Amino acid sequence: IWQTVWIEPVNEAYITSFRVVSDIDAKTLSFTVNSSVNGTAEVKVSGKGKEVASGSGSTGSEIKLNIENPELWSPSNPFLYDVEISLNVKDSETDTSSSVAGMRKISLGKTPDGFTRMLLNNEFVFQNGPLDQGFWPDGLYTPPTEEAMVYDLEMTKKMGFNMLRKHVKVENRRFYNWCDK
Repeated sequence: IWQTVWIEPVNEAYITSFRVVSDIDAKTLSFTVNSSVNGTAEVKVSGKGKEVASGSGSTGSEIKLNIENPELWSPSNPFLYDVEISLNVKDSETDTSSSVAGMRKISLGKTPDGFTRMLLNNEFVFQNGPLDQGFWPDGLYTPPTEEAMVYDLEMTKKMGFNMLRKHVKVENRRFYNWCDK
Protein backbone atom coordinates (compact mmCIF):
# COMPACT_ATOMS: atom_id res chain seq x y z
CA ILE A 1 0.00 0.00 0.00
CA TRP A 2 1.60 3.25 -1.06
CA GLN A 3 -1.18 5.69 -0.23
CA THR A 4 -3.29 6.39 2.83
CA VAL A 5 -6.30 4.10 3.10
CA TRP A 6 -9.30 4.54 5.36
CA ILE A 7 -12.78 3.17 5.78
CA GLU A 8 -15.65 5.21 7.14
CA PRO A 9 -19.36 4.58 7.42
CA VAL A 10 -21.52 7.03 5.48
CA ASN A 11 -25.20 7.82 5.21
CA GLU A 12 -27.10 7.18 1.99
CA ALA A 13 -26.65 10.87 1.18
CA TYR A 14 -23.02 11.96 1.58
CA ILE A 15 -20.38 14.28 0.14
CA THR A 16 -18.31 12.27 -2.34
CA SER A 17 -15.80 15.01 -3.20
CA PHE A 18 -15.35 18.74 -3.58
CA ARG A 19 -13.06 21.06 -5.47
CA VAL A 20 -11.88 24.54 -4.53
CA VAL A 21 -10.49 27.07 -7.02
CA SER A 22 -9.07 30.38 -5.84
CA ASP A 23 -9.01 33.54 -7.97
CA ILE A 24 -6.96 36.22 -6.23
CA ASP A 25 -7.63 38.78 -8.97
CA ALA A 26 -11.42 38.45 -8.61
CA LYS A 27 -11.08 37.83 -4.82
CA THR A 28 -13.16 34.65 -4.94
CA LEU A 29 -13.11 31.04 -3.84
CA SER A 30 -15.23 28.75 -6.03
CA PHE A 31 -16.49 25.42 -4.72
CA THR A 32 -18.00 22.47 -6.54
CA VAL A 33 -19.42 19.92 -4.12
CA ASN A 34 -20.36 16.45 -5.41
CA SER A 35 -22.57 14.06 -3.50
CA SER A 36 -24.13 10.63 -3.74
CA VAL A 37 -27.59 12.18 -4.25
CA ASN A 38 -28.80 15.58 -5.44
CA GLY A 39 -29.01 18.14 -2.69
CA THR A 40 -27.91 21.55 -1.51
CA ALA A 41 -24.37 22.25 -0.42
CA GLU A 42 -23.67 24.98 2.11
CA VAL A 43 -20.14 26.36 2.34
CA LYS A 44 -18.71 28.53 5.11
CA VAL A 45 -15.22 30.04 4.94
CA SER A 46 -13.54 31.52 8.00
CA GLY A 47 -10.18 33.05 8.75
CA LYS A 48 -8.64 33.66 12.16
CA GLY A 49 -11.84 32.48 13.84
CA LYS A 50 -14.19 34.82 11.95
CA GLU A 51 -16.54 33.87 9.13
CA VAL A 52 -15.50 35.72 5.96
CA ALA A 53 -17.94 34.24 3.42
CA SER A 54 -20.75 31.75 3.05
CA GLY A 55 -23.08 30.53 0.36
CA SER A 56 -25.06 27.61 -0.92
CA GLY A 57 -26.03 25.97 -4.17
CA SER A 58 -27.00 22.71 -5.81
CA THR A 59 -24.53 19.87 -5.63
CA GLY A 60 -22.46 19.57 -8.78
CA SER A 61 -22.72 23.29 -9.54
CA GLU A 62 -20.30 26.10 -8.77
CA ILE A 63 -20.69 28.06 -5.55
CA LYS A 64 -18.66 31.26 -5.85
CA LEU A 65 -17.83 33.16 -2.67
CA ASN A 66 -16.39 36.67 -2.51
CA ILE A 67 -13.47 36.97 -0.10
CA GLU A 68 -13.15 40.59 0.94
CA ASN A 69 -9.53 41.65 1.56
CA PRO A 70 -8.12 38.14 1.00
CA GLU A 71 -4.98 37.12 2.85
CA LEU A 72 -2.77 35.53 0.22
CA TRP A 73 -0.87 32.30 0.81
CA SER A 74 2.89 32.32 0.27
CA PRO A 75 5.86 30.35 1.64
CA SER A 76 6.58 33.23 4.04
CA ASN A 77 2.88 33.52 5.04
CA PRO A 78 1.25 30.08 4.72
CA PHE A 79 -2.23 31.35 5.65
CA LEU A 80 -5.10 28.96 5.02
CA TYR A 81 -8.81 29.63 5.38
CA ASP A 82 -10.93 27.09 7.27
CA VAL A 83 -13.76 25.58 5.21
CA GLU A 84 -16.93 23.87 6.45
CA ILE A 85 -19.19 22.13 3.93
CA SER A 86 -22.56 20.61 4.72
CA LEU A 87 -24.91 18.60 2.54
CA ASN A 88 -28.63 19.11 2.94
CA VAL A 89 -31.18 16.78 1.38
CA LYS A 90 -34.91 17.45 1.83
CA ASP A 91 -34.21 20.19 4.42
CA SER A 92 -32.12 17.84 6.54
CA GLU A 93 -28.34 17.96 7.05
CA THR A 94 -26.98 14.57 6.04
CA ASP A 95 -23.21 15.07 5.93
CA THR A 96 -20.47 17.56 6.77
CA SER A 97 -16.85 17.94 5.81
CA SER A 98 -14.11 20.34 6.85
CA SER A 99 -10.99 21.40 5.00
CA VAL A 100 -8.74 24.37 4.30
CA ALA A 101 -8.23 26.61 1.28
CA GLY A 102 -5.46 28.99 0.29
CA MET A 103 -5.81 32.13 -1.77
CA ARG A 104 -2.94 31.91 -4.24
CA LYS A 105 -2.19 32.10 -7.93
CA ILE A 106 0.56 30.51 -9.97
CA SER A 107 1.08 31.97 -13.43
CA LEU A 108 3.65 32.91 -16.03
CA GLY A 109 4.50 36.55 -16.60
CA LYS A 110 7.21 38.98 -17.59
CA THR A 111 9.38 40.37 -14.82
CA PRO A 112 10.94 43.86 -14.97
CA ASP A 113 14.13 42.36 -16.47
CA GLY A 114 12.09 41.18 -19.48
CA PHE A 115 12.20 37.45 -18.77
CA THR A 116 9.16 35.21 -18.61
CA ARG A 117 9.10 33.62 -15.18
CA MET A 118 6.80 31.67 -12.92
CA LEU A 119 4.93 34.05 -10.61
CA LEU A 120 3.28 33.48 -7.26
CA ASN A 121 0.39 35.87 -6.60
CA ASN A 122 1.49 37.96 -9.61
CA GLU A 123 5.01 38.43 -8.19
CA PHE A 124 8.30 36.69 -8.89
CA VAL A 125 9.56 34.57 -5.99
CA PHE A 126 12.98 32.97 -6.41
CA GLN A 127 12.54 29.26 -5.75
CA ASN A 128 15.23 27.75 -3.59
CA GLY A 129 15.00 24.17 -2.43
CA PRO A 130 16.33 20.61 -2.47
CA LEU A 131 15.45 17.63 -4.62
CA ASP A 132 13.71 15.39 -2.08
CA GLN A 133 14.00 11.69 -2.82
CA GLY A 134 11.33 10.90 -0.22
CA PHE A 135 13.14 7.89 1.25
CA TRP A 136 12.98 7.02 4.94
CA PRO A 137 15.65 4.85 6.63
CA ASP A 138 13.02 2.93 8.59
CA GLY A 139 10.19 2.80 6.08
CA LEU A 140 11.60 3.17 2.56
CA TYR A 141 8.82 5.14 0.83
CA THR A 142 6.64 5.50 3.92
CA PRO A 143 7.47 7.97 6.71
CA PRO A 144 7.55 6.30 10.13
CA THR A 145 5.16 8.88 11.62
CA GLU A 146 3.33 12.03 10.65
CA GLU A 147 5.54 13.92 13.10
CA ALA A 148 8.64 12.79 11.16
CA MET A 149 7.13 14.12 7.94
CA VAL A 150 6.33 17.48 9.58
CA TYR A 151 9.82 17.65 11.13
CA ASP A 152 11.41 17.21 7.68
CA LEU A 153 9.33 20.07 6.28
CA GLU A 154 10.06 22.35 9.24
CA MET A 155 13.81 21.68 8.97
CA THR A 156 13.73 22.36 5.23
CA LYS A 157 12.15 25.75 5.92
CA LYS A 158 14.55 26.51 8.81
CA MET A 159 17.46 25.87 6.43
CA GLY A 160 16.21 28.78 4.35
CA PHE A 161 14.46 26.88 1.57
CA ASN A 162 11.05 27.98 0.29
CA MET A 163 10.24 24.92 -1.84
CA LEU A 164 11.18 21.32 -2.47
CA ARG A 165 10.96 19.09 -5.50
CA LYS A 166 9.89 15.49 -5.27
CA HIS A 167 11.87 12.99 -7.30
CA VAL A 168 9.87 10.19 -8.97
CA LYS A 169 7.41 9.96 -6.12
CA VAL A 170 3.88 11.06 -5.30
CA GLU A 171 3.44 11.68 -1.59
CA ASN A 172 0.27 11.03 0.35
CA ARG A 173 -2.23 13.87 0.66
CA ARG A 174 -1.32 14.56 4.29
CA PHE A 175 2.19 15.50 3.14
CA TYR A 176 0.85 18.13 0.73
CA ASN A 177 -1.50 19.41 3.44
CA TRP A 178 1.50 19.94 5.72
CA CYS A 179 3.40 21.63 2.88
CA ASP A 180 0.55 24.14 2.61
CA LYS A 181 0.61 24.72 6.36
